[in-house]
Formats: sequence, structure tokens, C-alpha cells
Amino acid sequence: MWHKIHDIWNNNTTVVENYAFMTILQVLNICFYLLIYPFLIRVLGAESYGLYAFALAIVTLFITFVAFGFDLPAAKKIAENAENKEEMSRVLSEVTTTKIFLEIIALVIYAGLFLVLQRMQDNALLFAIVFTQTITNIVFPQWYFQGVQRMRVVTYIQVALKIATLPFIFWLLRSPDDCWIYALIVSASSVAGGVIAWLIVRLKDGLQMRYVGIPAVWRSIKGAAPFFLSNVTGVIKEQGIVLLTGQFLGMSEVAIYDLANKIIIIPRTIFSKLNDALYPKMMAQPSPTRRKKILIGEIAVGLGAIALIAALGYWAVLILGGREMMASYPVSVILSVTILTWLVAGALIDFYIIPSGKVYYITVNQIIAMTTTFLIAGLGLYFFHSVYALAASLAVAGIVEIGYCSYVVLKNRMR
Repeated sequence: MWHKIHDIWNNNTTVVENYAFMTILQVLNICFYLLIYPFLIRVLGAESYGLYAFALAIVTLFITFVAFGFDLPAAKKIAENAENKEEMSRVLSEVTTTKIFLEIIALVIYAGLFLVLQRMQDNALLFAIVFTQTITNIVFPQWYFQGVQRMRVVTYIQVALKIATLPFIFWLLRSPDDCWIYALIVSASSVAGGVIAWLIVRLKDGLQMRYVGIPAVWRSIKGAAPFFLSNVTGVIKEQGIVLLTGQFLGMSEVAIYDLANKIIIIPRTIFSKLNDALYPKMMAQPSPTRRKKILIGEIAVGLGAIALIAALGYWAVLILGGREMMASYPVSVILSVTILTWLVAGALIDFYIIPSGKVYYITVNQIIAMTTTFLIAGLGLYFFHSVYALAASLAVAGIVEIGYCSYVVLKNRMR
């Protein structure tokens, strides 16, 4: 028995390591920004920091556009051809060339926004610096390292650079006027990480980069379109609330929302991995009874997470932001409902809808959730003009997601 367990472990060590480093990377990224948050909010102030968060929300939409859903299918191709450098070079060249074309389009659109948005014109340097983070999506092929199951490389690079930025952050930031310096430090470290990763791929792994023609670019875009549509709806929903907050309520409210989001994102990230961990076993050994038990268990975990945020969120806001940011506490409690959504709707999708083969319901669900979010947000702004109403739009949309997925499961008798 011991030898059997030992063999199973040895055969899956790389998979476990890759998964662990992916999770660690996410958690460390979150913890890093929580670590420096008290310093940032006190030195830069809510208004200036909120402006940075507002700029980043806009740029995140462009990052998603440049990424365009290539990463998952590209990682799959790399994994299938891990011993074939010629094929891996072809995939790298195709994805990179296509992203460069999309980056040019993104740059043109972003420049156009400067002509119509006064806020961008008034803070041109900040918005220009933050936009450079889109370059990282091209030069840092994280999907490649995921495909060859070496996510530890990505983790080492990002953790090392984040630690290296700390002295510059604490040394150079002195007032709200230094917000652009913070943006420069974050953006420069992001691009530097991409350059290091690119050098590893080119020099250590020996992959070649070649220009590919328009037909190959178009083929890549068509193949990645379903993944892009799946990703972009969620990003628009999340970042759209930040943009609405900044546009109609002000940058201080953006900072309030941002802190609340930071508080709930760690438990949401950790708990959302439950379905990822359970998925392989559930696919290999499907069981209606086990599915129901998992669903009930995840409802309990989600409700427990909400109770945890309600009990500890006040002190988290006080420690991180001080009394001036206490409005973030009720916002964090409202947003904690999304933890329940990620768990329950995720379980219904992963364990019921996907195995049934009717995956088009997933896209419909995302469209309904996005539409509900902006409908409730619009009504909330009109009647209440409050950041609480905008946070509630995400919570209500999450409940609608659970309701719709439950309806689909029952209607199609998915067992």
C-alpha cells in the first residue's frame, strides 16, 4: 500500500506543484497589496489612490482585450507538444504576433479616449503609465509556463520583483502628487517581469519567435473568440462597477470600494479553488449523491464566509484603511455575497451543466449576470446615488446567477 501511495505521489508531483504555485501566486499577489495598502492610503490619500484604481480598471479592460482568451488554448497546445520545440515555437509566434496586433488596436482606442474623457486629459501621465501594463500580457507568456508545468518560475519572478519594489515605494512616495510614481513602479516591475520571462523562454528553453501572417492571426482570433467572450463579460461586470463609481460618485468612493474588494478577495480566491480541486474526481467518479453533498457543503461554506466578513471586516477596514475608510465595511459585507455565488453557481456549472454537454448555458448565464449588474447599478445610482447600491448590484447579480443555474439544472433534469 505504501509503495502504491508513493508511486501515485511521484506520478502527480508536477501537477500538484503546478497547482500549488498557481494558488500561491494569486494569494501572494493579494497579500502584497494588502501589506502596502495602509501606507498607500495614508500617503496618497483616498482621492489620489482612487484615481489610480480608476485608471487601472480602464486598463484592465484593455488587458483582457489583448489577452483575448488565447492563454487557455495556447497552454493546452504547449502541454500537448512539450517535447516538440518547433511546434511550441509556432504557438509562441502565433500568440505573440496576434497580441501585438491587438495591442496596436488597443493603443489607438485608448488614445481616442483621451480626446473624449477630460479626467484622462487632466491626468495624462498617470493614465499613460498605467496603460504600459498591457505590454506585460505580450512579453510575459504565463500560459507557456502553465503548459510546461513550471509555474514556480512565474511565482519566483513575480515575488522577487514585488519584494524589490518595496524600498522604492516606501522611499519615493511622499504625497498624493506622487501617485504617478507608484504607477510607474508597479508598471515597470510588471514589464520587467515579462522581459525576464521572455528571456527564459528564448535563451534557456530555446524557442524561436517568428512573424506570422494575417491568415494565422485571424485563425488565432477565431479560435480564441469563445474564451474571450467568456472572460470579457466577467471583467466588464467587475471593472464596470469601478468605472461607474468613479464617474458618478468620485475617486474617494473608488478607494472605498477598492478596499472592500481587497478584503473579500482572499477568501473568495481560496474558496473558489474548492471546485477546481474537486472537479477531476467528480468527472472520473460521477455520483448524484456526492454532487448534492458538495452543493450543500459549499452553500454552508459560502454562508460561513459571509458571517466571517461580517464579524471581522470592521477590524480589517480599521487596520488597513483607518476610520476615514470605514464606509468600506458595509460594502465588504455586501460584496461577500459574491463568495457564495462563486461557490454555488460554480458548483452547478462544473458538476451539473458542463458534464451534461450544454455549455452554451454558461455563456447565457454570464450575459444575464452582466445585464442584471448594470440594470441594478443604474437604478441604484438614480435612486440612491451610493457606492452601497453599486456593490449591491454585484450581490443581486450573483443571486440571479444561482437562480438561473438552478433553473437550468432542474429544467434539464441534470442529475
